[in-house]
Amino acid sequence: MILTRSQLVLGGKDGRALKIYPIKNIAPQRAKNYLMDGAEQIRAMQDMDANGYDILAIYHSHPDTRAYPSPTDLRDAWDTALQAPRYPGTIYLILSLMNPDIPEARGYFLNGETITAAPLEIVADNQ
Repeated sequence: MILTRSQLVLGGKDGRALKIYPIKNIAPQRAKNYLMDGAEQIRAMQDMDANGYDILAIYHSHPDTRAYPSPTDLRDAWDTALQAPRYPGTIYLILSLMNPDIPEARGYFLNGETITAAPLEIVADNQ
């Protein structure tokens, strides 16, 4: 069984990802949901702040479904108290492992019930 794992991809200049912060998934049913470990999330945010990074993307896997936001993804991305996105301008990357031989990754901006495809570009760092 493949378990979903939450992670933050953080970047600095010009939206370029510079560091990946793995965050443990502590959801009771990890095969179906993700919930970031609060202590690990705080440590990641503190490190981002110390390095001047912004959160570029939050990513997780969908082991059995396509790379498209689920109702749970939409709910978790929305702050009901503020009636606003939890992480405005952040891309939600979803990796589908429905076909493990050909994984599929897609990115989206989530704003309430509005799902907007996000452009993704993989660039090799030759420096």
